[in-house]
Amino acid sequence: MSISSDPLTDVQIDQLDAYLLSDKVQEEALDYIALHGYLCALAISPAPMPEHEWLEQVMAENPVLENNSERHEIINLMRQEFAFLRECLESDQDIDLPCDLTLELDQVDDCLLEYWAQGFMELIFSQEDIWFAEQEEDVAECLLPFMLAAKLDEDAELEELRQQPEFCQQLCEQIPELLQDLYLLFRVPADKPKGGYSGKKGSGPKKH
Repeated sequence: MSISSDPLTDVQIDQLDAYLLSDKVQEEALDYIALHGYLCALAISPAPMPEHEWLEQVMAENPVLENNSERHEIINLMRQEFAFLRECLESDQDIDLPCDLTLELDQVDDCLLEYWAQGFMELIFSQEDIWFAEQEEDVAECLLPFMLAAKLDEDAELEELRQQPEFCQQLCEQIPELLQDLYLLFRVPADKPKGGYSGKKGSGPKKH
């Protein structure tokens, strides 16, 4: 069965998210926002991951499929989303995140970009040696806005940056472009990434 690389419809996204938030999966399973971040990182990754491994990370369990048509359908939606994101990167198309590019809380005191970035970083943490094997400084520079948004550590430098909301906003707005930069960095190593923040004195976000 061939998997479409068309973008998911709103109805399909709602179906996928509802399933991932239901009691049909483990509580630790990623919701759609985090799944999108995870699949973006998977599409960028310099090393392929077997499908059963990334599905197990996403679902927080071995995704047994026997006689379960609903789960088959859900996993095919994940495959379709992954194929679409990979095609966007390969064709140099911008990826639209399913959330606002801001660390400000919404009306229910959530930050969806934080959840998206946590999904993105979850894939990287599972492949950390591979991501940082070469060009470690350039990769780390590109990843800074993702780490800033994910709020997964207690790094003093990141905490200091989070006290500068305008600067954080500038960094977050670079995330879609940095997806392409990271993709190219792993495939065209001679190209210096265009975005990011080096953490060095006097450095900062790009001027547009």
